Amino acid sequence: MSELNRRDFVVAAGAVVAAACACCSCESALAAEAPTSAPSASSSGPIDVGTKADYPKDGTIFDKLTKSNRVIVVRNEGKIYAINSTCTHKNCAVKDKNGEIVCPCHGSKYSLYGTAIKGPAKGSLFRYGIALNDKGRIIVDKSKQFPEKQWDDAGASISAT
Repeated sequence: MSELNRRDFVVAAGAVVAAACACCSCESALAAEAPTSAPSASSSGPIDVGTKADYPKDGTIFDKLTKSNRVIVVRNEGKIYAINSTCTHKNCAVKDKNGEIVCPCHGSKYSLYGTAIKGPAKGSLFRYGIALNDKGRIIVDKSKQFPEKQWDDAGASISAT
């Protein structure tokens, strides 16, 4: 067997790292209760997360897309919005735990808005673009991101009514 030169080694190492990352992201969806119409779980492009009827009351947290798309959909104070579900502390996937958004890795907690309320995380979770399509389906657009200062901007949330 011939020796690898530096360039071949770097290429091979990069391929191994990429394959390892792909394997880590291929976990099955969480098996908890879902909205009445299951959202699509596409990791790129627009994500259909159901209809307004799937989020019947304030305090609804839908975290079934956390592992596949790093998205949590929340209905709170008459609005529906999509939050990035990657903890701002060490990038673990946050999830719903008894009506709270928590990071299982280090114990950070976030409000329903996405603001850090218990450390070690200090930063807020950003929101993704969200809109209703012509069929009344809620569509999340991960290419649009809204930091906390822009949460009131058009496209950062939709009316729940």
